[in-house]
Amino acid sequence: ESKFGYQEVTSKLSEKTFSKATKRWEKHKNFHTYLKTMQTIWDDVKYFPIAESTSDPRLTVSYANSWMGERTYGGKRGHEGCDLMANKNERGLYLILSMTDGIVEEKGWLEKGGYRIGIKAPGGAYFYYAHLDSYSHIDIGDQVKAGDLLGFMGDSGYGKEGTVGQFAVHLHLGIYIYLDGKEVSV
Repeated sequence: ESKFGYQEVTSKLSEKTFSKATKRWEKHKNFHTYLKTMQTIWDDVKYFPIAESTSDPRLTVSYANSWMGERTYGGKRGHEGCDLMANKNERGLYLILSMTDGIVEEKGWLEKGGYRIGIKAPGGAYFYYAHLDSYSHIDIGDQVKAGDLLGFMGDSGYGKEGTVGQFAVHLHLGIYIYLDGKEVSV
């Protein structure tokens, strides 16, 4: 566990456990809508959001399972995304790539998310990349291709514009869909 409280988490379900869970899920009235939505997202995803370093194999990332974990900065809420943690806690080192084709809908500072970029994928999902250190040369309204450089991983956020160092260097990745006019984090 790091000084910032993140730890690498892995889990595996047995085929039998997965099968039993699927049978339970299929009974839910929105299960097939959910499956269709998830397939649309997966059809758009083409790249992992962090480029693999060819110059330094130690520049790896790990997944911190903090989905819906409690957050208190700016008010109590659930964490709407996943965090990809930098093995080397140095901002500006890791390249952030667009996972999908799409249109840049948002770019700039958010108090909680720091420097962020939001991209609407062709299937309609919104991909939110937060806590960046800096951006590539893209602007709101630009068309991006999967694999295009968006910027560099950082630790921005939790304060006025330019605040850094409140947590470890990482990429917060959020994926949102709209169901019945409501934004839903998935």
